[in-house]
Amino acid sequence: MNRLILETPAKVNLFLRVFGKRSDGYHELLTEMVMISLCDRLEIRKMDGASGDKLSLSGRLVDGDPTDNLILRAVHFYREALLADRPSEGIRTSFHINLEKKIPVGAGLGGGSSNAAGTLWAINKLEGSPLPKETLLKLAARIGSDVPFFLGTPHAIASGRGERLHPLEPFPRRTILLWNPEINLQTAEVYRRLEAPFSNSLTDSETTHRINSLLSKAEHKNDLEPVAVKMHPIVGSAKQLLGSSGASETLMSGSGPSVFAFFGERAEAEQAQSMILERLGGWAGIFETLESPPNVP
Repeated sequence: MNRLILETPAKVNLFLRVFGKRSDGYHELLTEMVMISLCDRLEIRKMDGASGDKLSLSGRLVDGDPTDNLILRAVHFYREALLADRPSEGIRTSFHINLEKKIPVGAGLGGGSSNAAGTLWAINKLEGSPLPKETLLKLAARIGSDVPFFLGTPHAIASGRGERLHPLEPFPRRTILLWNPEINLQTAEVYRRLEAPFSNSLTDSETTHRINSLLSKAEHKNDLEPVAVKMHPIVGSAKQLLGSSGASETLMSGSGPSVFAFFGERAEAEQAQSMILERLGGWAGIFETLESPPNVP
């Protein structure tokens, strides 16, 4: 096998609580995440010889230096780990990767992290799965805080800086409306503006206690939302509009600026979609939460 095509899903955060900023510069948090049916498409080809890895992009515009894309970073980290595991073999293959981008960029939906995770899984499979999942998870955590989530179950709580996973039972399939103002909001900038006290890392027992407390309260709150609303008030307007349109829950996902809402019926979601596009513009789509990953590792 020398070619794989896979779907890399977006996610939404059902809650995101930030407890403070750690001495290492990261924020200590707890967040419940679920994958959704909005996906990018990755095609990865394994090429004989060390001719160099190549990434081509289509679909939505991806900002920044393409040579620093998380996909190529994933390939680089994977190759380092593989060479450490097999030092005598050297580099014998390259990867040509095409990304068809459908997930909004800089939107709080984890698209880049999902692409990186999918790349790690795919190239490991193309190489004959020499690295165990535990190693892939460590590589994922080096790439970014959200990346390990996309190598696991589609419904989980992440703790620490987001790299420690606590799998949950499958999330019931629900209709979800996504709205994005087509503004690229950088995660680092949102966290930089967040006023957070100093915090040590939570112990295992503290993490378990807080997870149980948050799940029992079912309090869907995003501590980054006030920061994003201050930067872009339209995010608050979208929440209010969707909240008045019959949605059972509305929340900003991740560091924003995407807002999502759950609806009992697709027809209700379609009405809300038309309304928010007419009044606020931007982009909107109707999807479903995933009970299982689109690609089964």
